[in-house]
Amino acid sequence: MKLPPLHPRARVAGFTLVEIFTVSAVFGLVMVAIVATQFFAARVYTLAATKLTATASGRKVMNYIREQIREGCDVEVGIFTPSTLTFSNVPEGSPQIGNAVVIYTNNPNLSYNTNSGIIYFMNPQASNICSVMVTNPFQGSLTVLPATLVTNIVVYITNYYAFDAEDCNDNILITSQNNRLIHVKFQYCQWEYPLAGVGNGAMYDYYQLQTRVAPRIINY
Repeated sequence: MKLPPLHPRARVAGFTLVEIFTVSAVFGLVMVAIVATQFFAARVYTLAATKLTATASGRKVMNYIREQIREGCDVEVGIFTPSTLTFSNVPEGSPQIGNAVVIYTNNPNLSYNTNSGIIYFMNPQASNICSVMVTNPFQGSLTVLPATLVTNIVVYITNYYAFDAEDCNDNILITSQNNRLIHVKFQYCQWEYPLAGVGNGAMYDYYQLQTRVAPRIINY
């Protein structure tokens, strides 16, 4: 029976069961897409923040070492052994490359200079760049001051030979000439996504920072 247009039951509107299921499915897909986008954005932010933090700390340390090399009165490349606290210069005739660089603030060849210098070195046991203070009380000697080891300057360093002396064409020198360039190179790794954990199956990202700086001529 057809109801008249003004009958109360004729003005009642509603959704069918198929329409309700369709709207629910579309709404569910939209919510899944929103949540997935939020997780993706959070992961991208974490990756970017990790890279920015790693490069920022490395650049800060490298800039500091660069300025000290530029301002130092003498710079020597060599090998530093943390277990014995000894620094050995690279002999003349051998490639000027090593895990350490010593920077003097005064001329070490003058016997009356008892100032302190600093050694930056790659510590293979801790896989980081460390620093230690040195003094030169007598001509030709080098004494490492006790209790001056500074660790975790740059962590997760993978290259042992982080310092070398080069010419203007980036060739490694075999002499300690005055017009040389000190090449500082940090190759290090850091886990790419902190929530992924550390160890087997973890995701790591690798970085390389390098700079070349010319120390000023030795003051006599």
